[in-house]
Amino acid sequence: MVISVTGAQFGTVELAGRSDVGDSVAYASYGPEDAPAVVVLGGISAHRFVCGDEDGTPGWWPGVVGQEAPLAPGPYRIIGVDYIGGAGASSGPSNGPDIPVVTTDDQADGVKAVLDHLGIDRLHAWVGASYGGMVGLAFGALHVDRLERLLIFCAAHRSHPMATGLRTLQRRIVELAADAGRESEGLALARELAMTTYRTSEEFEKRFVSVPIWEEGSPHFAVEKYLKLQGERFVRRFDGRAFAILSQSLDLHRVDPGLVRAPTTVVSVDSDTLVPPWLVAEMVRRLPGTGRTIRITSNFGHDAFLKERTAVGRVIRHVLAEEVPGPPSTAF
Repeated sequence: MVISVTGAQFGTVELAGRSDVGDSVAYASYGPEDAPAVVVLGGISAHRFVCGDEDGTPGWWPGVVGQEAPLAPGPYRIIGVDYIGGAGASSGPSNGPDIPVVTTDDQADGVKAVLDHLGIDRLHAWVGASYGGMVGLAFGALHVDRLERLLIFCAAHRSHPMATGLRTLQRRIVELAADAGRESEGLALARELAMTTYRTSEEFEKRFVSVPIWEEGSPHFAVEKYLKLQGERFVRRFDGRAFAILSQSLDLHRVDPGLVRAPTTVVSVDSDTLVPPWLVAEMVRRLPGTGRTIRITSNFGHDAFLKERTAVGRVIRHVLAEEVPGPPSTAF
């Protein structure tokens, strides 16, 4: 099924023979069919509507991808997908263990099915951030001939043990809450905890006052209200199962960098504790082709790919315009 809306296509692709993972992948395609194709994927809460949906709701990467952004439909054909097993329209495992296994390899194969359906033999680029960068690495290792260049932000070839430990705690919170019949509350708390790992203490120091706000005799804090709001927003889209599947997928991720042949640019953030720059550098050293790393200075930590729009847009514009990716420009 394909629905065309103002130059965009929204549809689903069946996954033949993969009932263990899911039955279909939902996608969105923006821009001319003959333009250079670019897949854009973000974190586990991102979705296929990277340039906006049919109701006019903006995409999840404003100022970076979309009309009049550094990566715009028109010059490029931009493709997004909903993750298998996630909160979007793609299907996930219908049965199996408490947390079914869906890997970044599975997600990469799902994107390949979408490209086959759209008649795209080779991508001009893959632009992936966080989990989307992990999936991009898996795609580059599995489907070598389908990718011209790879640009990833805040992602590496494996999960850092500290990041895995923190996500394990988040999944346990959801599990305990679900056992008590309070899954939504547990999921909101897990998201609140996750938000503290996406950002930095420096940002919170500048953003929030530490003086309590007294309401009906009880102390509350500005940071507390912010985190609660983030948790409430998250549970409107996700349930505990979808969160657990993608959270576990992050921790199962492992790609041999030696299999990624496409020229690869990896953007790290100096304050990112989930994907520290040294881990990115370790991966880049093992890439067999043209690999390079660009480091962004930011107080936003892992979420810098969402917040540092000027720097991120500059990198995207430069990398996608290169004929042959080479050494990083000093303009960054």
